[in-house]
Amino acid sequence: MNTSLKDRLIRHMEDGHYEPQSKSELARSLNVDSRQKQDFRALVDQLEEEGRLVRLQKGRYALKREPRNLVHGMIRILRSGKILFIPKKEDPAAAAMGWDLEAIPELELKPNHLGTALDGDRVAVRVERKASKARRNDRRDRFARPDTGMKARVEEVTERARSRWLGVFRAGKNKLGRVLGDGIGSPEYIELVEKPAMEVLPGQLVSVEPVSRGEEKKAPRGKIVEVLGYPDDPHVDMESVIRKYDLPVEFPAAVLRELENLPKDPSSGELARREDWTDRTVITIDPASAKDFDDAISIKATPQGWTLAVHIADVSHFVKPGSALDEEALRRGNSTYLPDRVLPMLPPRLSDDLCSLRPDVVRLTKVCEMKFDKKGKLLGSRFADAYIRSKARLTYQEAFTMMKGHDKGEIPSMVREAWKLASILRRNRYAKGALDLDFPEVRAVMDKDGRVTDIITEEYDESHQLIEECMLAANGAVALTLKNKNRPTIYRVHEEPDSAKLFEFGQLCKLYGHPVHDISQRQYLNELMKSIKGSPDEQLLKLALLKSLMRARYDTEPLGHYGLATPNYCHFTSPIRRYADLVVHRSLDPLLANPPKGAKGPGSVSRLEEDAEHISETERTSASAEKDANRMKLFEWLEGQCFADHPEVHEALITEARHFGVMLEIPRLQIKGLIKPDQLPGGRWVYEAFANRWKNDHGSVLCAGLRVPVIPVKVDRDQQWADFTIASRGERGKPEKTAASGKRENRSTGHKRRPRQARKGDAAETRRKGH
Repeated sequence: MNTSLKDRLIRHMEDGHYEPQSKSELARSLNVDSRQKQDFRALVDQLEEEGRLVRLQKGRYALKREPRNLVHGMIRILRSGKILFIPKKEDPAAAAMGWDLEAIPELELKPNHLGTALDGDRVAVRVERKASKARRNDRRDRFARPDTGMKARVEEVTERARSRWLGVFRAGKNKLGRVLGDGIGSPEYIELVEKPAMEVLPGQLVSVEPVSRGEEKKAPRGKIVEVLGYPDDPHVDMESVIRKYDLPVEFPAAVLRELENLPKDPSSGELARREDWTDRTVITIDPASAKDFDDAISIKATPQGWTLAVHIADVSHFVKPGSALDEEALRRGNSTYLPDRVLPMLPPRLSDDLCSLRPDVVRLTKVCEMKFDKKGKLLGSRFADAYIRSKARLTYQEAFTMMKGHDKGEIPSMVREAWKLASILRRNRYAKGALDLDFPEVRAVMDKDGRVTDIITEEYDESHQLIEECMLAANGAVALTLKNKNRPTIYRVHEEPDSAKLFEFGQLCKLYGHPVHDISQRQYLNELMKSIKGSPDEQLLKLALLKSLMRARYDTEPLGHYGLATPNYCHFTSPIRRYADLVVHRSLDPLLANPPKGAKGPGSVSRLEEDAEHISETERTSASAEKDANRMKLFEWLEGQCFADHPEVHEALITEARHFGVMLEIPRLQIKGLIKPDQLPGGRWVYEAFANRWKNDHGSVLCAGLRVPVIPVKVDRDQQWADFTIASRGERGKPEKTAASGKRENRSTGHKRRPRQARKGDAAETRRKGH
């Protein structure tokens, strides 16, 4: 390489007035002799290969900028169109530029600063301080989130979230056609580069393999590799969700081979090492539809109070670190629950059989035995490997009947005794400041083809609360022990909410007439939530609070749990469906009364940090997929209601009156909609802009804050929007259908829910079964 020519080239490009040039332009600027031009071109190619130069549009070159101010993180594109950059925790580049990630946990990006990145992609973003600019002191800015003072631009996509794109095939002017994506996980417009090998018709949903991702302002290009069918075909909607989020379905061959080598029954030597609980009354309480039973309880009254034993399926006995089973479980991170199927973290041989605490079958467990006084104070806890033979498999309905009845017998008496303790623990939690965010949730009832036949409201009664409190107690006891013993593990953390978001929530509550003090202090927030309870606005405002809270995540530091008002919390009670719980079991092994031979724990802290970040992300991906899938089924049902003889009537809250109609929310369904002027019944209506209301010639008024009964008249399933009309008197008063079952996912605690399942593990966190 000609060193002097290289030095001249670098100096030329480092000049502050340099504008990117092509090879020919560079050669002319440097007066390169014609005999050296071939060597010069080779020099430029070599410097590009080494990463010193970067080729820009139209073959022009520039020095590759140093990675100063490049912060690594992830892109999130919301359905509203907002684009967020979420930085990697404790990124040194962010710290170097003085970016307080706790105060500003995310940055909003402009669409033209996104590059080729899509939702979920990991990126390197250049962050710079904005020039200071005085904000307008007008009414529109009063409640706006403070300006972060920073702007960001995606410089590089370091890891793609999805290997395939999803969209609808449309015939085009050329013979190949095009594919239209959602603009979130897939580009809005995809050019096809070749004719697909299979038949594809306009309007069908297809999977596309990217060829180019839209660099240099060109349209993204790809080729169709799979045809899913028409969006309305049975199960196509759920298949589209699976592909949209790249959710794993089949287990690798190596995992299946390991399953074949697992013994059906535990060895005599393994049983001899463990505590024998087969002669004690241990029971499970689960939904009627559950197939796996991963937790069980046993309780007895003592002169001091109670002794509660929580038994959890010992998944760590079967899934060893470094095995194919372990690697696949970590890759998945958690089970994903769609309305018509479950994508389990562990194969059914484990989740539904060997690790399922079935009645009258010997099963291996880890037991957390806790002693409480009569006021519900934890006096002490111990942990051991054990084996049980469950005496009964109760459904929630059966347990509820026993709690409210007077049946004699050991099991009904134990259920009532357990509720005595659980009710005290529950009361104590709320007294300490835990947030009460319980509210009903709707779920879809489907036929064998996956079509929605009905929507019902799920209930959450004392039988669910009983199990929840037992699981919360065990999770807290394990976390406290691991923290005090300084054992490396993964905690469940939920940090304090952003003050600006809490302020906005408080302003919303004021609009609904609730007294609001400084709700950044927990006592005032709890007072506000008490004032909301039982009001017509309760569900709407609880949902608003959920959106104001931080999302719970996993961390190697015990940072506390805001929603539960506890400094110590981890996930211990569901290792069948969450990898975090499996890690906690391994962390606990050396502290057991009878530790397994060679118990070492889960590994290094640095490895746990990587695992905690990974499973936090898989959880977010599953939550997004589940939310998408559930909303698909909800709008499918709403569309059917438009043509029903007796459509279900919903109570809606008017949020705004505009010239194009009345905007509303239906809290029960958690959706928004519109009543267009031509759907307003009862005479001639006129929009009064000065009062932001609609008024008819009979004196009736529709404005923000009013509640009206509505039925759907038109549904856009793609855009997930519905038009409504006010229900006539004959249609009003139809009772909502209910079912005893689970709850919604709660952002404050982070559990995900399974339809027809109930919560265990965190307050307002739901447990999901049915693998």
